[in-house]
Amino acid sequence: MDQSEDRAFLRQFSGVIVAFIVLTIALIFLARYMQPEPDSSANPSQGILAEQRIAPVGAVRAGEAGAAALAEMQAAVDEAEPAGEIVVDGSTVYGGLCKTCHDTGVAAAPIKGSEQMAARLTEKGLETLVYNAINGLNAMPARGGNPTLSDEQIQAAVEFMLP
Repeated sequence: MDQSEDRAFLRQFSGVIVAFIVLTIALIFLARYMQPEPDSSANPSQGILAEQRIAPVGAVRAGEAGAAALAEMQAAVDEAEPAGEIVVDGSTVYGGLCKTCHDTGVAAAPIKGSEQMAARLTEKGLETLVYNAINGLNAMPARGGNPTLSDEQIQAAVEFMLP
């Protein structure tokens, strides 16, 4: 009796699965009928944009072509002018990301100009505070979460935070 019940269940279950497959196929054809493919000749810029989106990001060059491309890129890098002198301003650096935590004391961050900041300075020294700001400490990420900051900028921000 168990085998006949199992067979009946399998037949019903298979029927439900087949019905779902048929329904899915019917919905796909209905959707394609309701929304036909767009005519690419109606708006040629759509084709161009599609080609740009699916174009490969880069190319592999080997042999002489690769060496020539590498030499061309190196020449462009050598000719490029430096971006300019980096401004080392503690208040600007502090205003970027540091103030988010150090104005309110988030995650036990010492508040700018507080007694806690002065105590840390006397206990650890300026070099240690700068080292911790560069490498991160507890919940603070390295360089305060901005990897583009230079060591001089970090030191200027730490000095700006001191009372």
